[in-house]
Amino acid sequence: MCKNYFVNFVPSMKSLIPIYTLEQFAEFNNLTLLNKEILSCICGPEDLDAIDLNYPIKISSFSLFLVTNGNVRLNIDFQEIALRQNDIIFLYPSNVIEFLEVSIDASFQSLFISGEYFTNLNLQMNSKDALEILSNNFSKILSLCSDSISHITTSFERLRFLNDPANETIFYKEIQKGIINLVMYELAGYLQKQQNSLLKTYRKEDIAIKFAHLVNQHYQSRRDVQFYADRLFVTRTHLTRTIKDVYLKNPKQIIEDKIISEAKILLLKSEFSISQVMGELRFDDQPTFTKFFKKKTGFSPNAYRKSLATA
Repeated sequence: MCKNYFVNFVPSMKSLIPIYTLEQFAEFNNLTLLNKEILSCICGPEDLDAIDLNYPIKISSFSLFLVTNGNVRLNIDFQEIALRQNDIIFLYPSNVIEFLEVSIDASFQSLFISGEYFTNLNLQMNSKDALEILSNNFSKILSLCSDSISHITTSFERLRFLNDPANETIFYKEIQKGIINLVMYELAGYLQKQQNSLLKTYRKEDIAIKFAHLVNQHYQSRRDVQFYADRLFVTRTHLTRTIKDVYLKNPKQIIEDKIISEAKILLLKSEFSISQVMGELRFDDQPTFTKFFKKKTGFSPNAYRKSLATA
């Protein structure tokens, strides 16, 4: 059980929006994990006092957030959403997460998965699913039926059991991976019904997902396509062709779109100055940032912020 979900402790790096690692999360909750790449948590009414409201953060992992009772109101990238019993949402490392309100009877469970572990699951995904990995927007809220809730909560409980050193078995990693795959495919079935799309396995989608993950990790400091090609062990030409096939954009456009998306999120917070936003995104000077932002959006950062205030 994790009793401290989004509380104010020392982040992994100095940032306008703190970023926490799974290792920090486990240490803060005095948890010893066999597999430090995954963490399954449960939070009940008795644990709610530990949650810091109105405290935006990022967690450097993919995560599933399932409400098993009551109501939870969140900001995801500063867009308000309301979750009710049996709702589940998939969150990305790029998401800014902020608790706004939690009902006194609320209970919820989360599964955190490191980016590297997630990309190595080798899930079958089509290009539309792959694109969602890059998206800075959260996926649709899924309202699950009672059978699926039972399957998923049982899976989360089993993962907690297997990750406890007291329950170590020789094949615990293989069992954990199998359970996570089962959870993902069960949820993919819901998405498939909503989106009317078939799951397919393609090498190019695998490269696209890994590229998306790398962009989420390095967009602030590395904007050269060659860096990503080298990390993926492919040529720049092959990467460009693959990303165009999947996303209908070239890698440079994807990287720049990610920067703009993050800039828009930061500009939503009026307490962050334009200079702070520029520094967070690693631009050398404000004129360069302003020119880049205006070229991509048609507005200067200041004009964009004013337009939000009058919207």
